[in-house]
Amino acid sequence: MEQNSPENSRDGLPPFIKNWPQMYAVVIGTLFVLIVLFYLMMRYFS
Repeated sequence: MEQNSPENSRDGLPPFIKNWPQMYAVVIGTLFVLIVLFYLMMRYFS
């Protein structure tokens, strides 16, 4: 049975992300920016 090493814990992460909490922050930040952008577009075009 394999133990979790620092190399294995990075499985699935892009090269510019160092750890999973940073990945979650990037995803949540992107969603927040998109929500604000779409809200502003809705207000501008309505």
